[in-house]
Amino acid sequence: MHPQHFDGLIFDLDGTLVDTMPLHLASWELAAREFGFGYDAGWLYDLGGVPSRKIVDLINGEQGLRLDGDRVVAVKNGHYQQLLPEARPFPAMLALLEQYADKPMAIGTGSSRVNAERVLLNTGLRDYFPVVITADDVNLHKPNPDTYLLAARELGLNPGHCLVFEDTPIGRQAAEAAGMACVMVVEGRPLLG
Repeated sequence: MHPQHFDGLIFDLDGTLVDTMPLHLASWELAAREFGFGYDAGWLYDLGGVPSRKIVDLINGEQGLRLDGDRVVAVKNGHYQQLLPEARPFPAMLALLEQYADKPMAIGTGSSRVNAERVLLNTGLRDYFPVVITADDVNLHKPNPDTYLLAARELGLNPGHCLVFEDTPIGRQAAEAAGMACVMVVEGRPLLG
């Protein structure tokens, strides 16, 4: 599964291209303190790619709570926005972008548009991606394939000719459901094999 064998490349953003997962987790931890829900970093990390509003619904269900999802998300996102200037691209992923800059590329993320665009601009990655698909653009989020199918459509490519880069099992499930090959990224390094 080498990028040169595919017509286009689609990347998850948080934890795949950019080291933002620690920032998301820190924001969730602060929100947990403010709203009094249990915080589990591993569980939240595994939900990478799931929109924050849906994560609050999962917290409510798992912990038997009735948190106001919109309020929790607003607080969590406020903390995240304050931490965003610390976000940096993973060096190995930046090198991969530079190596394949001639290929059509897209972002397929579970983040909101405002967060995704801010991350891309702050890290200098925006110019690589003519297509950015966010949680705001689809109704069915990862692990459903909609994010990746829309990215391929916007690039004008057959989904089966696209290679996805992901860091979570949920993201990989979404890519495979879209009929796309998927390379896992572990600690900022693609497992090209």
